[in-house]
Amino acid sequence: MLQLYRRAMAGIAFVIEHLATILFILFFIVVILQVFFRFVLNMPLTWSEEASRYLNLWSVLLGAALAVKYKDHLRVDLIDGLVKKWPYRAQIGFYMFTTVISVLVVLSFLTGSIKMTIDRWHIPLTMVPISQGILYLALFVSSLFMLGFFAYHLVRYFIDFKRNEGGDVK
Repeated sequence: MLQLYRRAMAGIAFVIEHLATILFILFFIVVILQVFFRFVLNMPLTWSEEASRYLNLWSVLLGAALAVKYKDHLRVDLIDGLVKKWPYRAQIGFYMFTTVISVLVVLSFLTGSIKMTIDRWHIPLTMVPISQGILYLALFVSSLFMLGFFAYHLVRYFIDFKRNEGGDVK
């Protein structure tokens, strides 16, 4: 069962990585087009600034979810160094506690993004013919992935706590 769960999480991460990469490449292309049209052709594109901003937003938020999956999110090395000196179960307890706090923060993102997505769904963007709700949907989707990855980490911490194998927490 755990092996199937790991495979599913790896598959989800694979899709997110590639989607975020594609969105970032599109962001880069739109910015290059804007520079070319503005400074070479002297005919700036009206939609490029808005499109690049939102492509960047989506790629960053999907990247934030990946950072949670790979535990590359913001951490303080000084605290991690101190925690690694603690007994194994205390390390796991600390990381479980910080993960639960992170889950609470992500839940606030999720509830706020649901409200804003619904509230802004029928309002179009200024230059790009899509809904403003799509922007808040990025936070909603990213928050869902973050919750899934945090749940995965909590399950791993719980299993490690039960096994009590010692060493550093992964």
